[in-house]
Amino acid sequence: MDAPDSACDTAPAPPFATHPAHGLLPGWREAGDGQPLLLLHGWSVNGEAFDGQRALARAGFRVIAPDHAGHGLSRHATGTTIAALARDAAALAGHLGLSDVVVVGWSMGAMVAWSLLRDHPGCPLAAVGSIDMTPRLVTDPQWPHGLHGHYDMAQAMQMAARIRADWPRLAPSVALGLWAAGRRPDGAAMQHIARMAESCEAGTLAALWEDMARQDFRDTLRAARVPLFHLYGEASRLYAPAVGIATHALQPDAGLGVIAGAGHSPHMEQPQAFNAVLRSLMDQASTR
Repeated sequence: MDAPDSACDTAPAPPFATHPAHGLLPGWREAGDGQPLLLLHGWSVNGEAFDGQRALARAGFRVIAPDHAGHGLSRHATGTTIAALARDAAALAGHLGLSDVVVVGWSMGAMVAWSLLRDHPGCPLAAVGSIDMTPRLVTDPQWPHGLHGHYDMAQAMQMAARIRADWPRLAPSVALGLWAAGRRPDGAAMQHIARMAESCEAGTLAALWEDMARQDFRDTLRAARVPLFHLYGEASRLYAPAVGIATHALQPDAGLGVIAGAGHSPHMEQPQAFNAVLRSLMDQASTR
C-alpha cells in the first residue's frame, strides 16, 4: 500500500499532556479528543517514540501513548512479562473509560496489543494493529519469520545477559537497528533515542526480552474476531518483507501496509507517510 496524501500534518500538532504512573496504572501521554488511539511503544524506548503521531489528534483521534513498566514514566513499575504489560494497558483503558479503542503496537508493543486481544476480551477494541513485528520471535522450520530470520532461545538468553551486564554500552547498537538498512538517524534523533533508552531499567528490559522470546501469537491472529492490520517498514533491519506476508496470511482479512524506504520504526523515520497509511488502514478496519 502506498502512502496516500494527508493534510493532517500541515498545522502544529497539540502537545502531549503527561500523566505520571500511580498505583497500578502506567504513566501515559495524550493529546486530542475523539476516537481513542492507544499506541503501545516498543522495547527500550517509551511513548515519546510516538511524538510524530500527535498530529493525528487533529484528525479526530484521542492519541494515548502509555509507558510500559520499566520504561520512562513507568520506570519503577514492576511488570516483567508481556501479559503484565497487557494488564497495565487494560487497566489504563478502564481508568480512562475508553470505548471503541484502536490499539496499535510497535515491535514489543505489538505483542502487548495481541496479548490484550487474547487475554482481555472485555476490553472494547475496535481494531488491533501492529508495526513491524512478528507473532513469534524465535524461528523454527515451520516459522522462518522470526527476528533476523534466524533466532533461538539460546540467543535470546545471551542477549538478556548482555542487557543485564551493561545496558548503556549495548543501547547505541540497538538504536541503530531501528532505522532503515543503509541509513542511520541524525544526531538529534540519536540523542532522543538515547534519552529514552537511559530512562529504562535494565533488569526489566532483560526479563521482557526473555519473555518476548517465549511468545507465540500465531493462533491469536488466526482466531481474531476484531479487525486486524499490520504495517511494516520496507527496509527493516529486523524483519524481512516475508515476515509481513506470512503474518498477514494468518488472517487474510487483515489490512497490510508498507512504508517504502522505512525501517523498523517507520512512525519515527517517516511520520507523515506513516500517519497517512495508518489512517487508511484504520478506515479499512472500520468497514470490516
